[in-house]
Amino acid sequence: MPTAAEEHSFLKPILAAFAQDGPRLIYADYLDESSQPDDIARAEFIRVQLALARIDDDHVQRRSLVRRQNELLLRWQPEWTKELHGLFAGCEFRRGLLDTVSVEAKYFCEAGERLFQNTAVRRVKFLDASKQIDRLAQCPALAYVRELDLCGNDLGNGGVNLLLRSPNLAQLESLDLSFNGIGDGGVQMLANSRSLTRLKALSLNDNRTVSCTGISALAQSEQVRQLRTLDVSGNDVGDEGLRWLAESVTLNKLHRLRIHANRVGDAGVQALAESELLGRMLKRDGKLDLRENSVGVAGIKALVAAPIMTLARTLDFGGNQLRDDGVLALVESDSLTQIRKLVLRQNRIGDAGAKGLAYSELMAQLTHLDVSSNRITPRAIELLWGKRRDFQTTLESLGQFGFSSTYAE
Repeated sequence: MPTAAEEHSFLKPILAAFAQDGPRLIYADYLDESSQPDDIARAEFIRVQLALARIDDDHVQRRSLVRRQNELLLRWQPEWTKELHGLFAGCEFRRGLLDTVSVEAKYFCEAGERLFQNTAVRRVKFLDASKQIDRLAQCPALAYVRELDLCGNDLGNGGVNLLLRSPNLAQLESLDLSFNGIGDGGVQMLANSRSLTRLKALSLNDNRTVSCTGISALAQSEQVRQLRTLDVSGNDVGDEGLRWLAESVTLNKLHRLRIHANRVGDAGVQALAESELLGRMLKRDGKLDLRENSVGVAGIKALVAAPIMTLARTLDFGGNQLRDDGVLALVESDSLTQIRKLVLRQNRIGDAGAKGLAYSELMAQLTHLDVSSNRITPRAIELLWGKRRDFQTTLESLGQFGFSSTYAE
């Protein structure tokens, strides 16, 4: 096993070039030279997780790599984390190294610096932080945290106010404030804070009451202009809120936006379709998730008219109002040439939309289609089944409104 000094000599370049594989592979090579079984296992584990991070979810090797990852964790995790025994409630390895810990806020305030001694821990998920938030904000160990997870701590706007008074947030790159009962006032505090200038990821999902007012403050903020990822799903953003984000000049590095379940309708989708933001999103991973909104045929037409939609590979419109005309607008588009996964669940689609999809070029591309919870008859479902790309294509079709779910894929 490496000594503390040896461990530190490898962790320092890893933390300095956190996104790069090279320093981690050098560390794995060093561990391979050890005579200790746990060190040799750690070397393999680093390579396995790095390989997993490089491949897509449907890659042919993924299942075997995940199986081996889990085998190594089951056997060796207690040994690899024994130095921190009793300090955290849970942990997670990312790209081969201990990266995330879950910890009671009061214990962190008492002994948090131990978590960062000869480890690569960056992300800390706090439990029961609401009663400790003032003390936590002033805790010196908080300065070591790069990704701060306060999800589900019931902080409210008052807790956000106390957190942002901390002198220890200057290095923070990711902040999760989801499920905290935060409203527009709390979001405005975030937008005005001078402590978050390095922030690249912000999660505000499922606070329910964040609206256009808070979103407009973020969209105009000079303090959070480094944001790459923003999750505001499960709120009340609406069309105007999405328009603020789509037209923002300061958030010009934003390339991943989660905005499902926000009452977004056709006007908001049209603003997105006309923006540079859509291009950055699709260039990032080819995915667009607009589920659980109020998008109709006008929004779909505006979206598929955008030339950048040629980069889209996954579209999720589940829980909107596309109906048959919206589906026909999709299949008649010339821009959806790369789509492989299409979710149309719960959109009041009937047989006309299903038949239009079945005979389209789009149908021949798909590896996954979800048309469940619509108004499609078993006969039209059977037609879709027959027109699928190949026998490996996934077709989800159960729960059609008004019809019994007798057809099984």
